[in-house]
Amino acid sequence: MFNYEETQKLRGSVDIKLFGPDGNIKESRYIPNLVVQSGKTFIAVRMLGTGGASARDTSTLTSCMSHMGIGTSTVAAATSDTSLTAEVVVSGDIAAYSRASITTSSNSTGIVTYVATFSTNNPQRTNTSNTTAITEAGIFNSSNTQSTGGTMLCRTTFNAVNKGNDDTLQITWTITIS
Repeated sequence: MFNYEETQKLRGSVDIKLFGPDGNIKESRYIPNLVVQSGKTFIAVRMLGTGGASARDTSTLTSCMSHMGIGTSTVAAATSDTSLTAEVVVSGDIAAYSRASITTSSNSTGIVTYVATFSTNNPQRTNTSNTTAITEAGIFNSSNTQSTGGTMLCRTTFNAVNKGNDDTLQITWTITIS
């Protein structure tokens, strides 16, 4: 008798690089992350070609992961998360913010990599410090922020990365299926 047991695991890692106005790396971090339940469901839906309707109904297929968002919460990531706890919002002294488009994505042998860059003035602060303490990030299938933000694939929190208006933040996210 054969005992076939497959255990598939999803795990992620995040490489964060903060570049100063001169283009030099000011800070670099490598952080494990959590693939949340909504992300696991998203993967299953994409594999089946369904968007919640009948099997193989590609007309309602959920759109691909396309954007990364950043926030300021230090609440630990949980599998039940469906959004960032405190995604940056345009209000008060934050004059501009938008999710960064995933500009590079690739897959090979069960590894998917996404890269996005938050350019200068994203977010843009108008107060005297001109910096935002970024402490969380996530991958989404929508450019919309907050409650209309689409499906979140994964989320991570980390010690503050202080992004100034003149800095560029590059996030490389790797999801491994093993």
